[in-house]
Amino acid sequence: MIALISDLHANMAAIDAVFADIDSVGGVDRIYCLGDVIGYGPQPVEALDVTIDRCSLILMGNHEAAVVGGAYGFREQARRAIDWTRAAIREGVAKPRAKRLWDLLRNLPHKHHFGDVLLVHGSPRDPIMEYVLESDLWEGADPRKMPEIFSMIDRLCFVGHTHRPGVFTEDNVFLPARELTDGYDVSDGLKYLINVGSVGQPRDNDPRACYCLFTGDAVYFRRVEYDIEATASLVRDNPDLGARLADRLGKGQ
Repeated sequence: MIALISDLHANMAAIDAVFADIDSVGGVDRIYCLGDVIGYGPQPVEALDVTIDRCSLILMGNHEAAVVGGAYGFREQARRAIDWTRAAIREGVAKPRAKRLWDLLRNLPHKHHFGDVLLVHGSPRDPIMEYVLESDLWEGADPRKMPEIFSMIDRLCFVGHTHRPGVFTEDNVFLPARELTDGYDVSDGLKYLINVGSVGQPRDNDPRACYCLFTGDAVYFRRVEYDIEATASLVRDNPDLGARLADRLGKGQ
């Protein structure tokens, strides 16, 4: 069984709770991280250290790309958080350790295949930056987007990025994770795009950390309680992060 995590966002209380939950499940032999270990949160170095230690794979997320290459196209609050994160990694630790972390970030893969399964942060068309949202299925949305995305999937594609867990089907249906409490069977040979949700900053109005288990035949979404205030207080105390980022943790938005 594989655990898939994404969008940890330097939230150590959530990260520790999710890894503890994975350990409690039993039978998980690999943990894959789909990116955004850092960004928004107050503990980027600690988050990188534990994720490197626990995960068989870490993909490049848009926040890793922005830390390494520049926060172009980000809103002001996100840009400040990225700039602070970059400084925390490059200047906040001893030089040898900083160099190791920086080299890791620069060389993260953009995608990963195993069998007929594709892993990316964003989408098959743009592995780092493109969002796949429920609104892409609505009337008036670009009618080419979802067919093009599914044409690039052999059978399954796991993504993160939106912080909104659930399953997209090839016939333009989105099944939110909250409706899949008993898991979802993906053994029928059809194509699915599965958003694994966010560990460190959920945005589906459920503030609990979220991740996904994959057995090969089915996916299961796990929600994990964690000490939100422990992270929120650290965010509030950091002038480069601030109250808005802290408040959204408790709202799951």
